[in-house]
Amino acid sequence: MRIKDEDKVTKIYRAAIKVVNSDGFEGSSMAKIAAEANVSPATIYLYFENKEDMIKKLYIHLKSRLSSSYYSEEIELTPSKGTFRSLWLNHYQFIVDNKDEFSFLENFSNCPLINKIEEINKLDFCSAIDALFDKSRSIGILHNLKNDLLFSMLFSPINHLVKKTNIRKKQIETSELIDIFEASWRAIAK
Repeated sequence: MRIKDEDKVTKIYRAAIKVVNSDGFEGSSMAKIAAEANVSPATIYLYFENKEDMIKKLYIHLKSRLSSSYYSEEIELTPSKGTFRSLWLNHYQFIVDNKDEFSFLENFSNCPLINKIEEINKLDFCSAIDALFDKSRSIGILHNLKNDLLFSMLFSPINHLVKKTNIRKKQIETSELIDIFEASWRAIAK
């Protein structure tokens, strides 16, 4: 049995992100991904059962990276505007630093395959943030809304704006970032 090479997995993931972002899930194939990764299709099958398995593992990998970018495990998440601002800025920085990966995640955010992956694998990428929402709501600094709604109201505006600025090939000004966070904060805070 051959030993799996993590560098090849990373190379295959990068190629899959590029191909899927340009051709979509249906338009991508293992052959296209292999060509982009400069490996044989047979090599990909050493690591993944099929395209769905590869996409599933790639999605889990990227969501884990995004989730771990929000905060350091050593830091206690205390309910405060400053904590939420730090999480929000870390989210923004992940998007800026990982545009292709974020685009891949956004492309599949409403895909039935992704819902199936999260359900089957019982994935909870942001349990610490959920706990922060719960604690913040219990002490009265957040509106009494479900965590998914709070999460969307906090992070969706910056996701949308970054997508628009990427299309227009311009950067978000610092003053705009401050305004966006403040508006998102007002939407969720009491």
